[in-house]
Amino acid sequence: MKVIKCINNNVISCCGEDGREMVAMGRGLGFSVRPGDEIDDSRVEKLFRMENTEQTQKLTDLFASLPSREVELCSRIVDRAMKDLGSLSPSIYITLTDHVCFAIERSRKGVVFQNSLLAEVKTFYPIEYALGKYALELIASEMDISFPDDEAANIALHFVNAEFENSISDTIRITTSLHDILALLSSATEIEFDTSGVFFNEFTVQLKFLVFRAFAKTLFTREDTVFVEAVQSCYTKEYLCAERIAELLYERSGSRLPNGELAFLAASIRRSCRETVKA
Repeated sequence: MKVIKCINNNVISCCGEDGREMVAMGRGLGFSVRPGDEIDDSRVEKLFRMENTEQTQKLTDLFASLPSREVELCSRIVDRAMKDLGSLSPSIYITLTDHVCFAIERSRKGVVFQNSLLAEVKTFYPIEYALGKYALELIASEMDISFPDDEAANIALHFVNAEFENSISDTIRITTSLHDILALLSSATEIEFDTSGVFFNEFTVQLKFLVFRAFAKTLFTREDTVFVEAVQSCYTKEYLCAERIAELLYERSGSRLPNGELAFLAASIRRSCRETVKA
């Protein structure tokens, strides 16, 4: 690899044999190097390969404007997330670093934001939320800055974005829709939806992916007519409840749930409420 330009003492822009621009990180890697110099691969601790030149430019600009200590800390947070979640969009290095460093700057000025979706993030994104808590522990340990749990939820949403390749606004819309669906279920008079039941966690996972599919316009279209008719007949109250959820989802996402998805949702509601369904 050859140096394209030095970003700071620990980060450089470089290119490989294929000519593709990358960003390399390593302690003292950028010290006294010039464009065209060969890089000692053994000194490279982290290599960032972005999806396109625009993202690469954003990353180099971001790294150039931020303290290298904070950049390195954010890189470690992302590495942990990739270990726990698997593949993530490379853009997470940009979005998370920008967010965390700005949050640190705000905290030093005494400005802390609340997250009104904290409860929903804990419920629907438990792994991502745990990673957010890990990030806060790392920041507290190495930067001596403490954040409330709201910030763990903020960080978690960035991981959700990177998993599903959504924008932060779409992820917030999806999470808000999940919040409103649970509120709808809690207020339904014909059923008693038990959030402490043994099937609640399973239901929330199913519901989360249903809402994501609705927003992504990838709902399942295959239908088992016999199954649909059986659910409509046996679980009338739950099916009506599922129809109200479907209407809410249509208003938010523009996608109408096929009958097969409606029936499966109704059956899932029944399973979560089966001990407490009113006569």
